[in-house]
Amino acid sequence: MRGALLLVLVQTCGALGSEPERLFKVVPQRGFPAVESVTLYQTRNSKREKVADVTAFEKPTQLPSAGPFEVWVRCKGGTAVKALDALSVKEGATHELKLGELFGTVEVFGDNLPRAEKIVLTDPRDPGPGEKNHVAVQVATAYRVELCVPPGVYAVWVVPANGGRAQRVEDNVRVQAGRSVRVGD
Repeated sequence: MRGALLLVLVQTCGALGSEPERLFKVVPQRGFPAVESVTLYQTRNSKREKVADVTAFEKPTQLPSAGPFEVWVRCKGGTAVKALDALSVKEGATHELKLGELFGTVEVFGDNLPRAEKIVLTDPRDPGPGEKNHVAVQVATAYRVELCVPPGVYAVWVVPANGGRAQRVEDNVRVQAGRSVRVGD
């Protein structure tokens, strides 16, 4: 009798403590730049909280709730870029983040450009680095780095290493998901 009561108690506690499984998996794709991390944020009570920082992509990550989550991706050599705005994952489901379906890449070759302190991708209407209202979409500190960005149209800026004023080296660079664009090649 005592053993049966203990068994029922253990089963009940186990059932109460188990959360429904919601998984998030990053699927690296061939030809896509190396990803350093994928970070998920959730807004609760008007506060943005980090709920997961994924750096090992071999197995899925357990999510604490159904969401919605903001998903940010940091590719090697670049800055974090928003991949998804409101990801929700149903109970018992696994969401696979396929980076090649969400991002394209821009690779800037500096053979005919000044030595760079940094390379900056912006909206084509952006006033440029060092100016008021400047917003960088992606930044690298060297040439020949694949910069991952959402599909769209971008301007490419080079901030010279000699401290000079930033130069717009390319306008209207069209980036498509899963494709790579080369600038200055």
